[in-house]
Amino acid sequence: MYNLAIGGDQMKNELARILKIELKNFKNIKNGEIEFMSYKNENFFSQESDIIGIYGQNGSGKTALIEALWILKYTILGESLPDDSKEYIYQGEEEAVIKVVFGLKLREKNYQIFYEMAIKKQGDNSTVISREDLSYKKLENESWSYKRGIISHNIEDKENILSPQQNYNLLTSGNKEKKVDVKVAKELAKKEETSFIFSQEMLKIYKDIEEFKEFTDIILSLQYYTRLNLFVIRNSRSGMINANLMIPLCFQVSDSTKIEGGDLVIALSEPTKVPESELITVKNVIEHLNVVLKEIIPDLKIKMKEYGEELNDKGNKVIKIELLAERKDITIPLRYESDGIKKIISILSAMIAMFNKPTICLAVDELDAGIFEYLLGEILEIIQNRAKGQLIFTSHNLRPLEKLKKDSLIFTTTNPKNRYIRFSNVKTTNNLRNFYYRGIKLGGQNEEIYERTNEHKIARAFKVAGRVDSID
Repeated sequence: MYNLAIGGDQMKNELARILKIELKNFKNIKNGEIEFMSYKNENFFSQESDIIGIYGQNGSGKTALIEALWILKYTILGESLPDDSKEYIYQGEEEAVIKVVFGLKLREKNYQIFYEMAIKKQGDNSTVISREDLSYKKLENESWSYKRGIISHNIEDKENILSPQQNYNLLTSGNKEKKVDVKVAKELAKKEETSFIFSQEMLKIYKDIEEFKEFTDIILSLQYYTRLNLFVIRNSRSGMINANLMIPLCFQVSDSTKIEGGDLVIALSEPTKVPESELITVKNVIEHLNVVLKEIIPDLKIKMKEYGEELNDKGNKVIKIELLAERKDITIPLRYESDGIKKIISILSAMIAMFNKPTICLAVDELDAGIFEYLLGEILEIIQNRAKGQLIFTSHNLRPLEKLKKDSLIFTTTNPKNRYIRFSNVKTTNNLRNFYYRGIKLGGQNEEIYERTNEHKIARAFKVAGRVDSID
């Protein structure tokens, strides 16, 4: 179980949003970039919904974007790269690159923040964040300044620990001990496969330097944003839900003094032991999601059954609970509900937060999995017209193509050097679902969006495979 409490003042004074994502040599993407409409329209601090739905055939780069955001989140939080991160590097290449542009409003100052990180193979099995670059533009006198560096480094460069030199001098002040501290922080980042810029060791150094305060505030704001306002829902979560092992309740709840967010992981196969101090958070999350749940799935409510108190192995008091689904006068364990309903419940609290707060970004892989397509279309249309936050999703269901604006939809291509495109030559009278089908069959875009299949060859393959089976 994972939750956070952050002071309310920071919430009121900050607004951060993702504006652009670019991938190079990441999974099956040689190059691909996606811009939110707020970036294309130079409305960097929009407080209206900003949606990107990603469509394309299997294996064409949809999930890659969600995985990149997941790695980005844990990199900025100072976490180690995942054990399998070498698998994210395009086959035959040495490194994969993730670039992100953020819009940041901080204490009445407006910034564009540019962050780039590269993942490089290190030996046979491990990887390292080989280089990073953090820079910014600032709105000054109603125009944007030129891009200025905050910290840039290459993990292999022993001579130049970081640049620009001016900021290195600020952080070390000509002090030999501080120079050693920075060098040690860089070596630890390499050893532990973490970010150098966002490491705990560097954070301690930043906070001691008053002249570095503006940059420290930017770095801490990015960490605050990714920890509390960036929700990345990978498809592996669905596997846990579908196997009835557990349901991670992705949540954010807040009041005037604090904000709590993260994942509440509740077992489905047996009662869960919840620390007494966290029980009120579980109750708050269930109360919030029930307000919406009963409207999108009529008569359905989630209830929590308590089985009493006991002590855990550390001597702390815990409460055993089980989640139940209630429809009118019928109550059953939540594990017996459909996979689609459990998925909705898993992400609903984060979706409520995204609906109401412009600084929330919710990224969901296979949003449509197990969800009735009419309901999916209705929810997305409501988010488009009335929400304040950002939503990124992948889907195979084409219903959203009939509900969302064309600029909210990104299509993958067969060209790994240009993986993501928006459709051109779409008229307001076009049904985008039909337009997409026509693009698959007839082309007409700058890039091919579907790798051709042949129904006769597929049928023959089935027939041949059957003969092989009969011989066995």
